[in-house]
Amino acid sequence: MNHPLIGISGSITKDEKQHFLLRCYMQRLTENGAIPLLLSSDMDDDQIGQCARQLDGLMLAGGNDIAPSLYGHEPIPQLGEVNPLRDQLEMKLIPAFLREKKPILGICRGIQALNVAMGGSLYQDLPAQYEAISVGASPLCHSQPEPYEHPCHQVSVTPGSLLGRIVGETTLSVNSMHHQAVWQAAPGLQVCARATDGVVEGVEAPGLPFVLAVQWHPERLTDTPSRRLFAAFADAAREKTC
Repeated sequence: MNHPLIGISGSITKDEKQHFLLRCYMQRLTENGAIPLLLSSDMDDDQIGQCARQLDGLMLAGGNDIAPSLYGHEPIPQLGEVNPLRDQLEMKLIPAFLREKKPILGICRGIQALNVAMGGSLYQDLPAQYEAISVGASPLCHSQPEPYEHPCHQVSVTPGSLLGRIVGETTLSVNSMHHQAVWQAAPGLQVCARATDGVVEGVEAPGLPFVLAVQWHPERLTDTPSRRLFAAFADAAREKTC
């Protein structure tokens, strides 16, 4: 078996002295034969470019909020902690991997980072900014009190989308631990999943082989659709190995 090399953008502590990543992200990749590599925010443009050329895929993991200045908005009081180092890294990593047409999988913050890097915008805080009235539904709690290993709400998956073909379902039960979300989808991205209150839960880039991001945390779930998602990502990256 070829073992694709997957670069991962992980979290950075507030004092900017530590990079870290929850083990479950790496477990889901290694279970599917991939080799995960935590990427450094200290890389220059040449090093980032080499990563995009030589690695086989990019995973954008969960984490803190994204600075609203990156999508032309002013911060609101409900904005959470941001990390300029991580923002800077991901805003360079994503275009580099897109240019190389390498597989990208975004999770939670990852869907938000992908959307911003490609020119979209975010809700800084769903309770403060999002109205579910437009879809005739009551707002959901998108930051669940239950353990993250348990799903708390459903999402509808667009039939025929990349996500739909991978999971083989049109309705998924997912977990939820976020207060930001996609507002305007970026040019080049299509929404492929929504919660019952209309919040965007999945986006993908139809013109590219595998660029997909979800708002929930499949790395914390053990259901068949979650396993299929990581298997498909690893397979797409494997096709890029030399």
